[in-house]
Amino acid sequence: MALTSAPSGRMLGSIRYMSGASRLPTSSHSATPRPPFMGLTLADALNMAPAMLWHIDSAYGEITFCNEHRLTGQSDALRLMLKDPRHAASIAHPEDLDACTTALRSIRALHPVSLLFRARDDDGEWRWLVMLGHPVPETAGNYVGLLACCDGLATTLLGRGGEVPLAQSIELLDTPVLLVEFASRKVAAANTAARNLLGYATPDEFPPLDMLLGSAGTPYRNSIFEQLIFKASWRGTLPLQDAQGRALACSLHLRPLAREGHNYLWMSIAPVASAPAPFTRFDSGMAAAAEALQLAIDTRSALEAMLTHQPEAMQAEGLMLSRIYPEEDRVEVTGVGTPFAGMEDKASYPYVGSIAENLVQYGLGHLVVEETTRSIRPIDWVLFIPRNVHSYYAEPWFENGKLRYVLIYCSTAPAAFPPGGVPACRDMLARLADTLKRLEGNAP
Repeated sequence: MALTSAPSGRMLGSIRYMSGASRLPTSSHSATPRPPFMGLTLADALNMAPAMLWHIDSAYGEITFCNEHRLTGQSDALRLMLKDPRHAASIAHPEDLDACTTALRSIRALHPVSLLFRARDDDGEWRWLVMLGHPVPETAGNYVGLLACCDGLATTLLGRGGEVPLAQSIELLDTPVLLVEFASRKVAAANTAARNLLGYATPDEFPPLDMLLGSAGTPYRNSIFEQLIFKASWRGTLPLQDAQGRALACSLHLRPLAREGHNYLWMSIAPVASAPAPFTRFDSGMAAAAEALQLAIDTRSALEAMLTHQPEAMQAEGLMLSRIYPEEDRVEVTGVGTPFAGMEDKASYPYVGSIAENLVQYGLGHLVVEETTRSIRPIDWVLFIPRNVHSYYAEPWFENGKLRYVLIYCSTAPAAFPPGGVPACRDMLARLADTLKRLEGNAP
């Protein structure tokens, strides 16, 4: 499982399923018995876990389930409860409901959670479940957790075999990883992903760490090691030297690790990717959109003009404007287009749990939600999912340093808007804001 920072600033969590060629090599000539996890992909290993594993990106309000483990008769209901805490009332034992609801709120606040509670299965029987959660260290807004049935968890753990050596464990990861001897700075182990990335056939071919980080300079390298000693972690972007002597820009995470009688540095590596292509901005349609806004007679006709003349790559079926009143804990929304047919204008919803709150809290220039049914954001379950909106693009508009509007392009198809890139609507949002002032009689 890899956590890397995308060009958009979003922390991405991914599990990529390895092909057969990516499995760990085995040898019939080895005299050492094969460890129990040898030959497994990362996906296989996660699916062996006796628990439902999940990851939350709170900035984007999204939950991802990391394995296929199913709790007998309960998985679908429990997954829905993690997405929308209102469902806890129909699942948790009445005596445990308050504790369960408090834990679900704590998860959304990114606080550690440890809860033992009873939940009803499909046969009406009460089962003891354990829910654990913790924010991911040094990655703002990311959170991981597990949910397991106590009897299944105990049975599996009691039957678990011995510990897998580190050099074999890192082969389960498709993220490039090096293990470096702290004292000698020599690479002790490198997984297939790291060897392929940097072009070295074996760990012995890797240069010492000081040479691998040679372009960083001695004073900077020394500062890295000082931070590792005093803070137990270092993150940053540095060029690594590959087998051809080229400098490859990489995002690195180093941390000390004492294991198997050795002091290692664990180095995870992610090549720095170029930014995804942004949406086609208004540009060619700017004049037509501006002219249509001048003819608008109310908010709805202004939004219809913006939907008709949207950026070319969007192909949204609906458009929503959210007016923001955080001091009153409310947002006021008006929608046009197919998903919002028959919806009343200026419908009011809480500010807490809204798209606007996420944009402000995490300082986002725009927000792309690729699938609303993976969301943990309350507004998605109340407003968008019932109207069959599966993905959306949201962009804020600030006035005098305060969030005034959020413009949201919506689609009934998942992943209709590419993540990353740059805000697409800034110029037209300025024109829309001027139009709304005119319509409300506030034009200067």
